[in-house]
Order: sequence, then structure tokens, then C-alpha cells
Amino acid sequence: MENRKHEENSDEKLRYQNAQKRVKEIRGFYAHLISYVAVNIVLIIFNVLYHEFGYMKIKVNQFYILIIWGIIVLIHAGFVFVGKDWEQRKIRKLMDKEK
Repeated sequence: MENRKHEENSDEKLRYQNAQKRVKEIRGFYAHLISYVAVNIVLIIFNVLYHEFGYMKIKVNQFYILIIWGIIVLIHAGFVFVGKDWEQRKIRKLMDKEK
């Protein structure tokens, strides 16, 4: 009986640690996304205010920053939201195979 309780506590602790790790990953992604949006808004506002008042002319290097960093944010989203589902499916498949 006590051994079963210990297993349940271990399972619960493991699930809690996994959930905690997952929340940190998601929080990290949203921090990345917010910084991307904030920095690019500042770059665009700077460009609008200091280059030909009223005309939006993003410099080439700022445009590349926006595009490349945006791609990196999308890749990060893929790892956080899509990659985890794939990992879980693969783990289940391998565990079922061993049964």
C-alpha cells in the first residue's frame, strides 16, 4: 500500500515538474514575441519620425531585421507548440511498442 502511494507521489511530482518546464517554455516564447514586436515598433516609429516626416521608408537593414527575426520567432513557436506534441506522440508510440 505504501509503495503504491510512493509511486503516485512520484508520478504527481513528475507531472508537476513537466508542467512547470512547459510553462517556462511558453513564457519564454511570449517574452520573445513581445520583445520582437516592441523593438520593431520602435524601429518603425523612429523611421517614420526621422525620415521624411509621415512617409514610412524602412531602411533595408531594418527590414532584414524585421524579416529574419520574425522567421526566428516562428521557428521558436514551432518548437514550443508543435514540437512538444510530436515528442509526446513519439514517446507514447515507443512505450506502446515495448508493451
